[in-house]
Amino acid sequence: MSKWLLLLLMILAWMGLGLTISISQQNQIRGHQVSPNQINRIVSMAPNLTEILFALGLDNEIVGVTISSDYPPTAKEKHKVGNFWQPNIEAIIAARPDLVVTLGFDQQINLAHRLKRMGHTCLTVRIEKIRDLFEAINTIGTAVGKQQKAHQLVSDIQTRLDNLRALVGRDQTLKVLWVVQREPLRVAGRDTFINELIEIVGGVNAIGPTIHKYPPIGAEQVIACRPDVIIEPSEQHQNTAAQLRHAMQYWGRFENVPVVTNKRIYVVPADVVSRLGPRLPSGAETVARCLRPELFEK
Repeated sequence: MSKWLLLLLMILAWMGLGLTISISQQNQIRGHQVSPNQINRIVSMAPNLTEILFALGLDNEIVGVTISSDYPPTAKEKHKVGNFWQPNIEAIIAARPDLVVTLGFDQQINLAHRLKRMGHTCLTVRIEKIRDLFEAINTIGTAVGKQQKAHQLVSDIQTRLDNLRALVGRDQTLKVLWVVQREPLRVAGRDTFINELIEIVGGVNAIGPTIHKYPPIGAEQVIACRPDVIIEPSEQHQNTAAQLRHAMQYWGRFENVPVVTNKRIYVVPADVVSRLGPRLPSGAETVARCLRPELFEK
């Protein structure tokens, strides 16, 4: 075999591999292609997907949601199909969906493959960063015949985020420690949409580059990074005050760290700040109020 032929084969192989990777990273439909006007029954496999579908005006078409899908309030009334880590495939099938919308991680990709083998159609979208959210909204909108509504939704989110950026400016930069859990202590790293959220409102992640997206850290790292603000998302809206008291007690041992000295520890609703969905601007504003409360006094 001539070296030129070998080189050509290597190039073709490389191009083929590149194509495979590119396609695998895109949002995709598994199963039979369904026309948008044939989609009358939709099952959502994650809370943020549920919020996207409702924001696109598909209230009546949604026939199944995950247990933790609680927004908008009418989502609580929908048929439950397990949670996004442990989907209930029998409950999904019982909802007789024309389309099942899933997220692009292993458990749900496997679910989509199983449903495809049973003759169901699934749309899988990856939503890990803000740009992914915009792409997912447009992909879902195209699949269900709501392209114009999807474009408008993306435009509205972008506009609200831009307005918030302009409001907070860049005159003051505070170091933010975003606490995912306390026992053991785990925080949001820089390769996360939480980091994007912090930067949108003029902050900087107190944690430097890490191997893991949500790394565990110790007391030494808390002292070393010297955060100005600590934010803890809470799933228990009714007990926010109690969690804040516990947080103050927990972080009080770091008495020489600025965040403790200045009492800049905040507990915020997890569903607002931690779901990458249409309420992203509200989540960003919640964070902005922690960093720059003086901007919102009026």
